[in-house]
Amino acid sequence: MIGFVERTLIMRLRKKPASPAKPAYRAGDVLTLKSGGRPMTATWSGPVLFAPGNWLICQWFGNDGELQQEMFPEETLERAHNAFTA
Repeated sequence: MIGFVERTLIMRLRKKPASPAKPAYRAGDVLTLKSGGRPMTATWSGPVLFAPGNWLICQWFGNDGELQQEMFPEETLERAHNAFTA
């Protein structure tokens, strides 16, 4: 069974949106939510079919040590302070 992220990426590959803006971040960048939170590593960046703008898939480790992953709109993220860039 494929998940939400996989379905979204498959849909993206089938139909390309018209002239998306160049992504501000790329895979490997360490980011945080503008509202705060843990540093996250971007694993994918680009447009999606279901919403305008660029989106990023980010991964981080939760309080319990479990690997977490979620998709965020680019405008909700910023570079983590004191982090190396890819």
